[in-house]
Amino acid sequence: MLRFAVSAPSVRYKNNMDPAASKLAPLLDQLVDYERTRPTQREWDLTAVQRLLRRKDATPPCRPAIQVAGSKGKGTTAAYLDALVGAAGLRAGIYSSPHLVTLCERIRIGGASIRVERLEEVLASLLAVAGDRPPTFFEAMTAAAVECFAQEAVDLSIYEVGLGGRFDATTAIDVDAAIVTRIELEHTEVLGDTIAAIATEKAQVIRPGGLGLTATTGVALDVVRARAEEAAAELLVMGEDFGVRRVEWLADGARGEVWLPGGEQHAFFLPDATAFALPALALAAAAARRLLPAAPLLLDPVPRPELPCRFEERVEPDGDVLILDGAHTEESLLAVAEELRRRYPEARPMVLTAAAAGKRWQAGLSCVLPLADRLIVTELTGTPSESSALMNAWLIGQGATSEVAPDAASGLRSLRDRPGPRLVVGSFYLAGEVRQLVDQIVDD
Repeated sequence: MLRFAVSAPSVRYKNNMDPAASKLAPLLDQLVDYERTRPTQREWDLTAVQRLLRRKDATPPCRPAIQVAGSKGKGTTAAYLDALVGAAGLRAGIYSSPHLVTLCERIRIGGASIRVERLEEVLASLLAVAGDRPPTFFEAMTAAAVECFAQEAVDLSIYEVGLGGRFDATTAIDVDAAIVTRIELEHTEVLGDTIAAIATEKAQVIRPGGLGLTATTGVALDVVRARAEEAAAELLVMGEDFGVRRVEWLADGARGEVWLPGGEQHAFFLPDATAFALPALALAAAAARRLLPAAPLLLDPVPRPELPCRFEERVEPDGDVLILDGAHTEESLLAVAEELRRRYPEARPMVLTAAAAGKRWQAGLSCVLPLADRLIVTELTGTPSESSALMNAWLIGQGATSEVAPDAASGLRSLRDRPGPRLVVGSFYLAGEVRQLVDQIVDD
């Protein structure tokens, strides 16, 4: 079992800018939130969430169901799968994390976030039977998602892993298939400090006798193959059993062909495509075909999923572009840098960044440094954050032009001091906060 140090619950909901969080504060403030506080001594297992899922009054879970794990592309893959299901005239339930603005974003049905009143009702009923070992915040939200999808009788349930795989709360759910996307060095203090170790934790989402789909390569793929063999599961590998080919990049997107097991082929047009969206599209299409074989696959054009803070481009009042991206690992930030070069080959953007405590931010920022005109460093609100002074000193030592902003709002103002593209990167929490600030300005 994984072992953590237990820290006290983080009381962060009462004063949250999210009205849903404020309304749910009496329920949520009693739960430990390991997304926002770093664990210090607990034996990690699935006991608490299993108890909630298997209680006497539980509504039977909706099937088919799929779990999405990995380091890079989980959210994008889940979003494309959700969009493909909706385009086919069906309803998917999708559970994802973290939320950017409101807690209700984590549970969506048919493309719409759950109502706060409904979430309050479901959480209250779950916590009333939690027993002597209360769930964590993430465990409670996971059980709430299962209950909501079951009550709504969705056509497909999609569960995005929060951390790792083996002991993630979503692994307590009975699913028909599991996706493992690209794997990177992340959460090394919990999952291990090698690709093989991290892949071992994430590959456990592949269930005995089930279906696995993966876009992993190299050592990670070897680990995933071994897990599938151990579990006597069918494994579909991108590039061998399915994928994209004949990709042509256009001014307004990408065109090509999705190929699937059995020789099935579909022309696709992906509006506003990014290079890292292509593996997600391939995984989503392959999963949709296997789990909903009678549903049409509509890929020309690919339905637009909601992908906030994943190279999200927003036109500012002065006409310049603000790019929001939650990338924080070296590989993810390298992908962002490559996309910047492709879309804005002559630009040197202003960059606002921050890092959660314990992240390997130096290697990631090294990917962005050659492109940046100036960097502005701040700290995260409501979650353990790397010291902005330390990050700033390191950047200056690398020869960068850098400054410190006391908070995200100040950082956004500094971004707007100069013309040209602006990039917010380094954390989904930072990107989400800036997104909220921008939306408030628009609403006002």
